Amino acid sequence: MFDHNYKIIAVCSADIEQNSNDRFYKAMTSFSARYNFKLLFFNAFSSLYNADSNGKHELGESSIFHLINYELLDGIIMLSNTIQSNSIRNDIVDNAVNHNIPIVSIDYPIDRCININFKFEPAFEHLINHLIEDHGYRRINFIAGQRYNNDSIERLEIYRKVLTEHNIPVEEERIGYGDFYAEPTFKVLDTMMESNLPFPEAIVCANDSMAIAAYNHLTEAGYNIPEDVAITGFDGLIEAIGHIPPIPTIQHDYEGAVIKAYDILSAVFNGEEYQKENWIKSVFIPDATCGCPVQDNVHSKVLSHVMYDRYDELVHFCKTQISMTADLTDSDSFQGVFEKLMQYSQNFCSRRFWLCIVDNFLSEDEELLDIIESSSFKRNGYSNHMDVMLSQRDNIWEGITDFETASLLPNLGRILEEEDNIMFLPLHFLNQTIGYVALVYDINTVKMDHLYQFLMNISNALETTKTHRIQQNIISTLENKYVHDPMTGLLNRRGFYQKITPLYQKCLEDGNKLLVVSADLNGLKHINDTYGHADGDIAISTVGKALNFSTPSSGACARFGGDEFVMAGILDKDYDIDKMRSTFQKYLDDFNATSDKPYTVSSSFGIVTGIPSKDFSLDQFIKVADEEMYKEKVKHHQNRIN
Repeated sequence: MFDHNYKIIAVCSADIEQNSNDRFYKAMTSFSARYNFKLLFFNAFSSLYNADSNGKHELGESSIFHLINYELLDGIIMLSNTIQSNSIRNDIVDNAVNHNIPIVSIDYPIDRCININFKFEPAFEHLINHLIEDHGYRRINFIAGQRYNNDSIERLEIYRKVLTEHNIPVEEERIGYGDFYAEPTFKVLDTMMESNLPFPEAIVCANDSMAIAAYNHLTEAGYNIPEDVAITGFDGLIEAIGHIPPIPTIQHDYEGAVIKAYDILSAVFNGEEYQKENWIKSVFIPDATCGCPVQDNVHSKVLSHVMYDRYDELVHFCKTQISMTADLTDSDSFQGVFEKLMQYSQNFCSRRFWLCIVDNFLSEDEELLDIIESSSFKRNGYSNHMDVMLSQRDNIWEGITDFETASLLPNLGRILEEEDNIMFLPLHFLNQTIGYVALVYDINTVKMDHLYQFLMNISNALETTKTHRIQQNIISTLENKYVHDPMTGLLNRRGFYQKITPLYQKCLEDGNKLLVVSADLNGLKHINDTYGHADGDIAISTVGKALNFSTPSSGACARFGGDEFVMAGILDKDYDIDKMRSTFQKYLDDFNATSDKPYTVSSSFGIVTGIPSKDFSLDQFIKVADEEMYKEKVKHHQNRIN
């Protein structure tokens, strides 16, 4: 789509709770220039675990992968283990294969991909062997992750294998599922403490988050770590390595995996040989909570500062988001939302960003039928065109524009000449697509957990504003239908009184004359019986149009029911009643001359004028006009007989 001398690599990932993502992103952005790669990150915030079962939030998150234009790409790197949806992974792989694009899967082997996996098994076996052989532990419990998660299953199997090799019985009661986070881990630990089995000498956790949770929960329960029970983790998080005391863990070589992926893609581009299956070794880091001696932990000192800074930033961020949410939801228009959002641009965490909205999302002219039909609410995926509503570069706001969605951003080629990467993040409400945010990723400024909350708040504000506009349109449409006759489009009796009562009151107060006209179609029964009710409706509508055409600008014309019409308004001094009547008649004459109908449309007419008084109400004006109209109708009937 544009000429360039670099390779464009898409990076597909999900789940901001995966602490490994930041390490991958850091390595990818650090080494991309060396390989002359430009990176397009497509990132969902959630794990997409429920996407295959139609979880609405996950489906909305997954929309970001539908944005990918494979025609632009030279290669793809997928952090497959972070995308917990088989259908989404398979869709990306299918598209890559169909477009003949090499795709590298990291940390999850997939057919048709070049696979780079972490060989953690030896390191994890080393960890459990270390507990048994170096520390002499025999009662070892295991806290797994989610029951059907592949990582959790593999780590549990290694636990079973090593215990069996050491002739230690695998007791199922010593195995629990902490789902990789704190709350379920607390429940597992409570069950272990209540068990009739002897208390464990060591607890092996399938990730560092559960290990940290276990340490906190057990120390609060009065246990000393590691004197009463040892604890180990997995993942190599700085929070574990820098924990006080430090927690033993398994650390992956994320940088090595990225370099391997880049080397393989370069080999593909250059027509060189490469291995389809590749392994990067993980390492076991023993430490204090397994019973090893405590060493001077530089990480702990760094972590204490990091955690303080994070806490301080989080408090400030939460306060900012509360203020922003209040400001955005107080807007009654999209323009108001975007203008107020400009005050919070620092929360985009990037010196350059674009906020893009799907075409027609900002439309405020929905018809009631469109609103009622559920299909109008199905905004799945992206429209062919997008609107850039906010764009900033180095604190300078750039203009609003639209562009073809296939190009991802306006002038993408020029942007990639200036930037090494762009990250695309979803904007959605449940499974309804709103748009996306694109930004230049910098590991030093982008905080994914903050961005998640920030962009969800933007999405919610935009959806709230749209819902408010839809509600206003519904109310307006229903109000319009409430006071209008559906066949003629004229006011109905209710609408007439709403419009004319204030005019009547004004005439009463100012002493102005009021004009009231009553009109009735002649011969409706004959037309219905002879030519059908459809022609009867045409004749009725024609009289209504004729009267409305003759109505003064200050007045109103209404269908009171059947073939009866009433018109009223303030009678100005220069208003010519005879001209009004001739205008009405000319409209009917023109219709009769051009309609090719076998019948003639005519109307009886009653007119009354006068200055209202407290003794002569609007209804009395209408009654007198009706009486005058019926006098004319009697004459019309007599003329037909004669």
